[in-house]
Amino acid sequence: MNKLILLVGILLSQVLIGQNSKYLSFELAGSGGIASFNYESSFHSRKSNTLYYRLGFSLAPIDRNNGSALVFPLMLHTNIGQKAHKLDLGIGQTVSITTKGHIFFLMPVSMGYRFQPENKRHYWRIAYTPIVSYLIDFQWQHWAGITYGLQLSSKK
Repeated sequence: MNKLILLVGILLSQVLIGQNSKYLSFELAGSGGIASFNYESSFHSRKSNTLYYRLGFSLAPIDRNNGSALVFPLMLHTNIGQKAHKLDLGIGQTVSITTKGHIFFLMPVSMGYRFQPENKRHYWRIAYTPIVSYLIDFQWQHWAGITYGLQLSSKK
């Protein structure tokens, strides 16, 4: 739990300091469940590697015992590649709060392809996004997602 608090603190400090690029994205399936809206921002760039974080929100039906859940995915991603075609790798933590008052922690992982045309304000990503349960017992749930993102601003 302390590591999660530290990670959130680091990411929030990056929001306040400023970043290279900011995006709003919609992900169908993927790390947020059925669909999620996300805020993405890069915080470190090198020649062929960009690091960024993603904060999201989703509402997902669970089951009769748990009701629906508010899902908050928090992801760290890296893009590897110099041109429009990039390898996209990510890992994160989701916090899900159900309408019945239960809290779940899951770890989404992302391995995919990101197409981000140069000099354009949008990108597409398709990824294998398994969801890993690790607190009580270990489970690996196969999942995938497709994302469309629109750039909000760019650091001058």
